[in-house]
Order: sequence, then structure tokens, then C-alpha cells
Amino acid sequence: MFRKRYGGGPVKKDPAAVYGPQYTGPIDFAIQRRGRLGFPKGGAQRVIPKLSGGSYEARKQMMRNLTTELIRHGRIRTTFARAKALRSFVDRMVVLAKRGDDLARREANEWMFEEKLVENLFKLAPERYPDQNKDFTQLTRTMNRKGDNAEMAYIELV
Repeated sequence: MFRKRYGGGPVKKDPAAVYGPQYTGPIDFAIQRRGRLGFPKGGAQRVIPKLSGGSYEARKQMMRNLTTELIRHGRIRTTFARAKALRSFVDRMVVLAKRGDDLARREANEWMFEEKLVENLFKLAPERYPDQNKDFTQLTRTMNRKGDNAEMAYIELV
């Protein structure tokens, strides 16, 4: 889909750029374009994984919602791919809570939907994870979903 709409693929060759429109000889170089907005350099993957096939904003809202629900309930059941992607977002929230300053609180409030959850997280996280710096979640695979046979998993705070 990306290639069709934006003409992605090999680098475009434009002989008129150097030799002028009258040149018809062989061209052994190509014009380099700048990177597109929203894509990291080096062809790395996007920041929010393409799980639901929706727009960037829809995927971001899904990750925000899953992060809020996991911190509210402590354990949720979702697809394995979503759970795997969710780990980094939840780890970020716990690291912010352990940091505890105003800037961290503001960033957590912008990401999560409930301010009371952020307050609770900032109170409890430093005493719950005093010497831990990463891997605050645990993934447990379960049976596949009945309707579409999707891999399911529980993700929980350790």
C-alpha cells in the first residue's frame, strides 16, 4: 500500500537534473531524497507498531488505552503482538514514576487517560520497584482466540 500511494521503491533517476532535458545517454547515478517525516533514519521501524492496521493516531490511542488499563488492573489479556508492543510503553511509565519529577509527571499525564492512576503510580512505583530499572512486565502466552485463532497472552506488572 505504501509503495503504490507514494511511489516508494528504488531511488528515482532524473537525467535532466544534471545534464539537462536534451541528454539521452546512460545514467549510472540516482538522486537521493531526504527521509520522510515520521520515519526514523536507516529504515528502522516506526515508533508505534502497525498492529491494528489503522492510522498512526488510532494505533497511538490503542497503546495509550492498553497502557492505562494495564496500570489500572495490573493484568490484562490481549493479543500476543499487542502485549509485546505494550511492554515498552508500560516500562516507560514506570520509569517516569520512579523518576518522580514534574516533567515526568506531565509526560505520564499526557500519555495516560486518568490523572488519579498517574498519581497512584507515582506513589507506589518507587517503593514497589526500588532497584529495578527495566522489565517491569511479564508476558504469559495462553490459548489462541476462538474466532480468528490469534495468539493471545496475559501481560502483567511484575
